[in-house]
Amino acid sequence: MSAPPYSSILVAVDIDDPTNTERELARALFLASDLGRIRLINVRPARSFRYDVYLPDSFDTEELARHDAELYAWAQKSGLPPERISTVVRTGSVAGEVLAEAMEWKADLIIVGSHHPTTLTRLLGSNAERIVREATVSVLVARD
Repeated sequence: MSAPPYSSILVAVDIDDPTNTERELARALFLASDLGRIRLINVRPARSFRYDVYLPDSFDTEELARHDAELYAWAQKSGLPPERISTVVRTGSVAGEVLAEAMEWKADLIIVGSHHPTTLTRLLGSNAERIVREATVSVLVARD
């Protein structure tokens, strides 16, 4: 049985976890239809404004540029032409921003990584768990 083709796959990328990102991108490339599109999303966590006094004025701009560059490198590594792969960096809660992007971009599959659960994530939930619970499209959870 072959894998079903998907036309719009959203891949959540943790730029600090290249091993999982590589696996997630490989899965997306395998599952995408011949004309399918892939969108890589990275979510920067929101921070309290009370820390702004301790950060240089250029912090947000530099941080956004770093995240953009990391996603661009992953997009290049995919080998897909630019019209089939795109990137976006959002700021906020990981699950909330991934779900919002999936809806706005009209994804038909979300691929998200998940680490082995800990006692804390079993009690409080995880980003992957919230995405699975609230997504309106299929979700593939890639385990490490």
